[in-house]
Amino acid sequence: MNSYRRLGFTDKFNFPNSAAVYQEFVQLTRQRPCDMSGLSHEFLAAQGPTHWPYSDGSNSETKRLYTNLRFHTIDGRAKFGAYYSKGLAEPPDDNYPFILTTGRLYGHWHTQTRTGRIEKIRKLHPQPFIEIHPRDAAVLGIIDNQWLEVRSRRGITKFPAKITKAISPGTVFVPMHWGKLWADDAEANTLTHSEACPDSLQPELKACAVQLVPIPVESTVKNYQFQSSQW
Repeated sequence: MNSYRRLGFTDKFNFPNSAAVYQEFVQLTRQRPCDMSGLSHEFLAAQGPTHWPYSDGSNSETKRLYTNLRFHTIDGRAKFGAYYSKGLAEPPDDNYPFILTTGRLYGHWHTQTRTGRIEKIRKLHPQPFIEIHPRDAAVLGIIDNQWLEVRSRRGITKFPAKITKAISPGTVFVPMHWGKLWADDAEANTLTHSEACPDSLQPELKACAVQLVPIPVESTVKNYQFQSSQW
């Protein structure tokens, strides 16, 4: 809260403590599937962890949503939309033959704003990487931990290869947790595009076309030693 005040938002952020911030937040959830209007710091301190929804005046928590077979609609029935997939916004081609997908690793949270400072998790995931299927690795002539330059139509990154059958041929995976704060040239979204669903406006960050350029092994050791000092 003090940081907001230092930025000049004293009149907009005049809460005395975090409990007051939370109390304003839960009021925004009223009449919604995630209604938490009955929860407060005082309640949680006395009762312990509680499942939501927990509306103001509730006598017991809801262990699981929708077990009463009613959804949060006027008639209580689920609404389904009949949509057909239009395929990838950026499919692979001769110049960019691989599909890059990005995602999370167990343990990390978003861009490590919290988990990056936890020693146990840093040891669990010490560095970024790119997963590639053995078949594709053989075609490129690369070995495990060899560095790859990953290029899309928007940017270039570098990752050590993790050769694994956990990824499908023709597809590579990069975790999205590393940015400039934690590594050099390892920002997954440097590569992704801005295409989004016209209805939900959700960006298609999970798929874009890339090309892979192996970095010679003799350069890999030097590069790795430089990079590892940043992590």
